[in-house]
Amino acid sequence: MKRLPWEVEAVLALVVLDGIAVIATYSRVPSGELYHFHHGTTVAGGFGRELVALNFPFALVGIAFVGLAWPRLQGRLRAAGILAIALCAVVYFAVDQSNLDAKPLNAVPALGLALAVALAFAVGIPSAPRSRRGDRVRIGLAALLVFFCAPLIAAELGFFLDGFPFLGWFYETGRLAMQPGESVLRHAVHHGQHHGWEATMLSLTALAFSRLPRPRILDAYLALMLAYGVGNLVNDDWLEQVVKRGWTNREVPNLLTPAANWGWAAVLVGAFLVWRLWFRQPSRTTPAEASPAISSSA
Repeated sequence: MKRLPWEVEAVLALVVLDGIAVIATYSRVPSGELYHFHHGTTVAGGFGRELVALNFPFALVGIAFVGLAWPRLQGRLRAAGILAIALCAVVYFAVDQSNLDAKPLNAVPALGLALAVALAFAVGIPSAPRSRRGDRVRIGLAALLVFFCAPLIAAELGFFLDGFPFLGWFYETGRLAMQPGESVLRHAVHHGQHHGWEATMLSLTALAFSRLPRPRILDAYLALMLAYGVGNLVNDDWLEQVVKRGWTNREVPNLLTPAANWGWAAVLVGAFLVWRLWFRQPSRTTPAEASPAISSSA
């Protein structure tokens, strides 16, 4: 088993800690307080919801794991890497936001994630220097994303921010509010996992992995992960912190799956700019000795 760089260990820790929070919350919170989930207050339900979380967002992280390990995968391990990517890609068909109960198909992307992590441990991933261009931007952006995820993180842990210094004033969480298209009052931020936090974990992963040596094709994927995560956080926070306060009835378009709308246009433009101005690695004029498939990280 190879030692992994701290960036990879940090992402794996995020997966584990998020899983503990999901299992704990969905095992004790009644289904009526959760979003499109019908097996609350049962341990089996908690583990089932975590299986879905291993699909989205973490199967998409699995693809990035394979990308980082790709230059070291040879022969059968490379075939296993292709299989892991294919299994992770099934997430597009396995997760239905209108019904987040676990189903047999959810085992497929979870298996892809497990295979991707196993490959990373088997062959190792090169470490990055202590300092990288853009590290201050990474830290600042990560801190900003976590701040705007505060009500969503609290929701995943099963509580509201009401009464918390500053955060309880800045965010609406426990107040009953009307959601567009519904005729019943609900808490501004429901308990359980939110797509804004799920996608933000993709952004945090992209920021961490962008420090590491990698194949250049992974640059664009990480840039899309970052822009996609930011877009979905904006979508989630806008609904819960702006629309539900009655400040406007205009919503940010749904960004969870590709669609022809201005929100996805903004995500793609943002991803292109991140790739072009930040994540894109320079082309080599001479091959690298140790790993010709890897160039120095941005």
